[in-house]
Amino acid sequence: MGILGRKLSFVVLIAAMVPAVCAAEANQTWPVRTVRVIVPFPAGATPDAAARLFADGLAKRWGQAVVIENRPGVDASLGTGAFASANDDHTLLFGIAAALTVNPLIQEKVPYNPARDFVPISAVANSIIVVAVNNSVPAHSLADLARLAKAEPGKFLWGSGPSLPRFVFAAFLKRQGLDMPYVPYRDVAAPPIDLGEGRVHVLATSLQATRAPVQIGKARIIAVANTRRAPTLPNVPTAVEAGYPEMSMDGLAGFFGWRDMPTALRDKISADVQALAQDPEIRARLEATGQIMLGTTPAEFVAAIEGQRVRVGEIARLIDLKAPNGK
Repeated sequence: MGILGRKLSFVVLIAAMVPAVCAAEANQTWPVRTVRVIVPFPAGATPDAAARLFADGLAKRWGQAVVIENRPGVDASLGTGAFASANDDHTLLFGIAAALTVNPLIQEKVPYNPARDFVPISAVANSIIVVAVNNSVPAHSLADLARLAKAEPGKFLWGSGPSLPRFVFAAFLKRQGLDMPYVPYRDVAAPPIDLGEGRVHVLATSLQATRAPVQIGKARIIAVANTRRAPTLPNVPTAVEAGYPEMSMDGLAGFFGWRDMPTALRDKISADVQALAQDPEIRARLEATGQIMLGTTPAEFVAAIEGQRVRVGEIARLIDLKAPNGK
């Protein structure tokens, strides 16, 4: 090879290295401005509480402001779609796996592509899904409830939080052949009130939503739908432990990046999130909001989402997800 050829090869090599070097430098210095975190739920909702806990910790680690932008609506599809449309390198999503696994099955069209628009970074929290009964119902377990419902078909009314809680309890009713009329709600604040007053007998929802009627002694929790027991409810069995695996479901929430996010940057953010998840104070504060701390790698988050997709598919083969009562 002549001198000119060697010079050209060197130039080509340097040119090829420049984008990689720039990307590495960008990942090391990111963020260079305020980071926006879109949360597809209203302020005060369970995922919002987790997002704010981690936003504070990440802001300290990154030396840049991390601001929460609440974009609620359409079972999290509105905010999730807003994130996908933004495709901004300083905007993250703190979203739920159900927006990718459930919403495409129950909504005619979602404003995003579940397979293309999101890079899972870290699953942060597992929202605790519970079954609670009004104190007038003489049931202290799912088996008790099934026995009562079989003895008196149509007597016991049930309500639910949106999406996953409704599906898992409907699957339980279908699998056990139980007749319990469903009471639909538009206002998410109403079901816990009605549970406490006995206007509905059973409520499947987040742990946080049951706090008020349980704390004042008007209701009690008889089961946890998640795959492991809640740290704050050590004596309450999971649905699997109680013998009802059709009710098993985890309420996954965590950080997602924009499509085509550099792998090195994804891993950097994930490592920071995982480090915060090890903080005992953050863990205690998260558990106080009715969630289980996770803090996973990107690969573990991908696997958890796929696991939920499989479970949702199993439930969809058992019940009609689009029907108000799941029948």
